[in-house]
Amino acid sequence: MMKKVTLKFFQPVLILLLVSLSSCSKDKDAELGPGGHVPTDMAGQWLHGTFAMANYWGYDGSYQGNPSELSVAFNFKPSGHFEMFLIIMDNDYGCRTEAFTYLKGKVDFNEAAKTFTITPADGNYRGFYSCASGRNFNRKATEKELQGQKKTYSYGFTEDGKWLMINGNSFKATSW
Repeated sequence: MMKKVTLKFFQPVLILLLVSLSSCSKDKDAELGPGGHVPTDMAGQWLHGTFAMANYWGYDGSYQGNPSELSVAFNFKPSGHFEMFLIIMDNDYGCRTEAFTYLKGKVDFNEAAKTFTITPADGNYRGFYSCASGRNFNRKATEKELQGQKKTYSYGFTEDGKWLMINGNSFKATSW
């Protein structure tokens, strides 16, 4: 029961965040240069997310939040471009720490090898610390952070829909 309530609460928040970020770019793939190759079945939005099964409640009975969350989302575009979103949150004794990474660029799938390589052209990193606001940051990705990354994948269907495994993590087809 707690799992369903938590997912129902956090999934819309994540989707709204992703929509607001991706809608700002107005699909400026042309600015990223030529795209790579995305198989038809891989094109679309994919979401992987986890959260802790516990919740924090204050002594007064007020909800204090989830102790931790992790979500990764990919948007593989038919043009051969991608967007990647990574959200990490930790809530420790009332101090909330959040990290958000956004990367976009070219993606190339190698269907025979069951791998794909993302080559970011642009990105942003943001950190939030509720108990140490002087450490908050919002910055562009560095050249080193924009290096290509090769990942393995497998793909299939379950009764719940399409699933994509990336480096051993399951992603479900979604939309935002």
